[in-house]
Amino acid sequence: GLKQELFHRHKEAQQCCRPHNLPLLRAAQQREMEAVEQRIREEQRMMDEKIVLELDQKVIDQQSTLEKAGVSGFYITTNPQELTLQMNLLELIRKLQQKESESRKAFS
Repeated sequence: GLKQELFHRHKEAQQCCRPHNLPLLRAAQQREMEAVEQRIREEQRMMDEKIVLELDQKVIDQQSTLEKAGVSGFYITTNPQELTLQMNLLELIRKLQQKESESRKAFS
């Protein structure tokens, strides 16, 4: 939205500009557009970092909950291999639970 608004403002300014000032105006507008694009990239990077930190906290919360519940193999860690192992354990638990649920339905 910000970029679109800037584009329209630039277009209006170019239409009102005298021909001999047009190159200067376009150069200034180019710098302004580059600054806006840099700001957008920076804000996107900060948003991405915030999301990653929130996901990391969710993983820690999950590990803590499962550890407190006494589920084997779960404890707070950031080691990628141990995280992969924990993810595989969760997937196994989910599949076993799904099979158990299907078995109950078959015998109902």
